[in-house]
Amino acid sequence: MLYLPDSNILIYAKMTGMEEHKAAFAWLNTILNDADSTIIVCETTVLSFLRISTNKKIFDPHLPYAEAIAFITSFLTHSRVSVSRISPQHFIDVAQFMKKHNFGGNLTMDAHLAVLAISTGAVLVTRDRDFKRISYLKTLNPL
Repeated sequence: MLYLPDSNILIYAKMTGMEEHKAAFAWLNTILNDADSTIIVCETTVLSFLRISTNKKIFDPHLPYAEAIAFITSFLTHSRVSVSRISPQHFIDVAQFMKKHNFGGNLTMDAHLAVLAISTGAVLVTRDRDFKRISYLKTLNPL
């Protein structure tokens, strides 16, 4: 199975003080140890993880930058994780998707992830309920 985690899943998996931590960490650990599973991530998910988890205005305590980098480096170098390289066509597809589903503003990144999941056949792993609007998008909330 191919999985595309949203940044919220990575945040929950790393931030031990969050109530969602145990479930997200257990899911991620299970998938990383499943020979039949692969995780793909895009640059925006990685950057969102770093931006949010290290933000002092969002988390008290926030994740120290060195710890965030160590986590994401370990994650990205795992044998079951690959980074998706996005083509110029992807952005055209995102724009068309946004128009079709009336996405805009804060839903721009959601559209990006949805199109990536659809184009790769991945299951989008997220807690974000906005994706429920897309009936043909495969999603999983491991929490």
